[in-house]
Formats: sequence, C-alpha cells, structure tokens
Amino acid sequence: MTSDKARTERIQRVYDSRDYDELTTEYDGWATDYDADLESLGFIGPRTAAETLAKYVSDPEAKLLDAGAGTGMVGQELARLGFKRITALDLSPGMLMTANEKFVYEELVVGELGKPLSFDTEGLGCGELAKPLPFETDAFDSTTCVGTFTFGHAPAESLDELVRVTKPGGYIVFSIRTDYYTEGGFNVKQNALAEAGKWEVVEQTDPFQPMPNGEPDIWYYVWAYRVL
Repeated sequence: MTSDKARTERIQRVYDSRDYDELTTEYDGWATDYDADLESLGFIGPRTAAETLAKYVSDPEAKLLDAGAGTGMVGQELARLGFKRITALDLSPGMLMTANEKFVYEELVVGELGKPLSFDTEGLGCGELAKPLPFETDAFDSTTCVGTFTFGHAPAESLDELVRVTKPGGYIVFSIRTDYYTEGGFNVKQNALAEAGKWEVVEQTDPFQPMPNGEPDIWYYVWAYRVL
C-alpha cells in the first residue's frame, strides 16, 4: 500500500522536473495511480474549480476547455454538474488515456500549456513567449485550469493563450498555489491582462488547502475571470 509520505514525495518529483520531457515522463508513469493517490490526499481542487465555473456558466452545451486535464478529475466534476461538451488538453498521453476511460470528454488533445519557446538556465517557465495552444481563437465558451499553475509547470504567460482561445463573455477559472502567485509572476500578468482590457476578475476564493491529508502547508487560490 502506498503511504501518504510516498505520494507526497512523488508529487515533489513532479515539481522538480527539469524540462517538459521529464515532466511528461513523470506524469505518464503516474497515470494509473494518479486518481487514487490524490483522492487519498483529499484533493478538492477539481470540485472547487468546477463549482466556481458553474456559478457563471449555466448552459450544459457550453463548449469547455479543461486545460492541464490530467486524468480527467476536473472533467468528471464538470460532467457531474451537467456539462456535456468538454475538451481535455494535457502534455501527457498516459494521463489522457486514463482520462478517456471516464467518458466525459468530447475530445482529447496532447499539447503543452504555456510551454516556453525558449529556456534559460533556471529551467521551466522562463520563456518570454509561450507556445500557442493547438486551438483556434475563440474556440471555447469557457475554460478551466486546475493544478497546472505551480512550480515546474506552466508559466504566467500561459494565461495569454487561455484568453485567446476563450470567447469574449466566457469565463476562465483556474487555481494557483499561493506561494507561486507572486514568485511565478501571476500577479503581474493577471493585472496586465486586466489593464489591457482582456478580462475582468469576478471572483477570487480565500486561500484553501487543496490536499489537506498530504500537503497541509500547500494552499491554493481559485480565480474566475470574464473575458472581454
């Protein structure tokens, strides 16, 4: 039986990935155990984000993007709330294979959220520009992104692409680790997008523990923005 200590150590290995190839390998290898591991740690991020989106989007036929979908935990929560048209995007084919078994996605797409076009000596998240997502502009009515804005993962520049692929009037709901919010430059990027008239904030949750059973020192925010 896998212990909570072993599960949190595995999560730390993911955070410590040095590039996107290593990150993909870590997630591919974790795919079959991912749901059980995070559920044992009390992971509530997917439900919190899905329920936040449902406050603002009522149409069950709305076309949604689940960016950084992993094994489909957010998709399951969205489907539970009645949403029917959900696209999963993730860099890990292994994770998407597991997500496909949940039968909640209309489409599954392999792609990197916010992969920098260039890296510096510090590793991930350092490029000034992010690789475009494989979707047309205004392709989705609303977007979710949970567990992806954290150390060793997608940079703040990823938000530009989430705004691009989400229709005006749609919503973007995403989680950020509180200790990554400033360090990762999300405070600057979110404010810059608002000042540029790209979106407006409609909700920010109080900080909460997304995995209280295994990482009690980790806290999240969930944000909701309306695209303009």
